Amino acid sequence: MPHGFTLVELMVVLVILGLAGVAVALTAPGDGRRLALEADTLAARLVRAQEEAILTTRAVQVTVDAGGYTFARQDFGDWQPLDDGPFGPVTWNEGTALVGDADHRVSFRFDPAGGARTGEVQLQRDGQKVRVAVDAAGEVVVDGLR
Repeated sequence: MPHGFTLVELMVVLVILGLAGVAVALTAPGDGRRLALEADTLAARLVRAQEEAILTTRAVQVTVDAGGYTFARQDFGDWQPLDDGPFGPVTWNEGTALVGDADHRVSFRFDPAGGARTGEVQLQRDGQKVRVAVDAAGEVVVDGLR
């Protein structure tokens, strides 16, 4: 009885490996998805900032600029940096930029009742744009732009 693999067995293994490779390639996030992921992360952090304002009964502000975004909490009239837990400063991934000039800065402010100061930012990457906006009720919306 000979030992080894037949050609058919080897071909079946190669087909299975090829299908597994295609499945991995199709599910891996591509560069086109990076901007949407970054916008979704900002939106989730804005929602978390709103929750923090409600839970601590202190206004929370998220300041977005060309470098990324930071968090602050109002403490007896002064704004104190909020950088513990999920509120550490965030820098944009390489290739992602805020639409506007280098000094462009937007602040989203959430009050203890859950309301917010309206505002929006646009992010761009590789010719794609996405808008992250907050309305007066504190609702956070992410829209893809062309």
